Amino acid sequence: MKDVKSIVSKNLGALRKQRGLTQAELAEKLNYSDKAISRWEKGDTLPDLNVLYDICQFYGITMNDLVGEECEAEKIDESAKYAKLYRIWMCALSGAVIMLFAVILFLYRPDFWIVFMWALPLTSAVVCISGRSLFNWIVKFILVSFTMWTTILAVYLHMLFFIVPQENFWQIFILGVPLQAIAFLSQMMVKHRYKKQEITNDNDGE
Repeated sequence: MKDVKSIVSKNLGALRKQRGLTQAELAEKLNYSDKAISRWEKGDTLPDLNVLYDICQFYGITMNDLVGEECEAEKIDESAKYAKLYRIWMCALSGAVIMLFAVILFLYRPDFWIVFMWALPLTSAVVCISGRSLFNWIVKFILVSFTMWTTILAVYLHMLFFIVPQENFWQIFILGVPLQAIAFLSQMMVKHRYKKQEITNDNDGE
């Protein structure tokens, strides 16, 4: 029976080196400490399945690749590179398709310029969702914040110019304050969930 733990730890180290990342750089991207990365690569302890899945998403590989004894690091890296490029192009394509529909609608109704304002938060949301495995928590927070504020702006302009022009609904921007706080706290919860899991893994490995 093969030693899966040692195989996974070996592959984790090989993948990181193939990316040209230090343990500290990888730790920042995964929201873990460099000590945890070091222990994983030494085989002292391994993260749970949820974290391993996130790591596979980050590298663009499958769990089978990660536990494969005969899988060469170069082949894993090549596969991961193309998988990552595919997700990047998918994000770009999604945004381009949304803008295409906005242009078509604008050409059909030139007075309906607000469609471009609605295209901004929609594009940002699609990129955030489809490319979630590509971004760290900071980039995700920025994308969520941009989506939120452009949505509020689109609602405001739509109401102001197309529904009740005589009214000024500037108060709607106040909603952005608690929503921004919720977005920030949500990202912090996700970040510290990984930290908590890291501590649990450390205790299990002792």
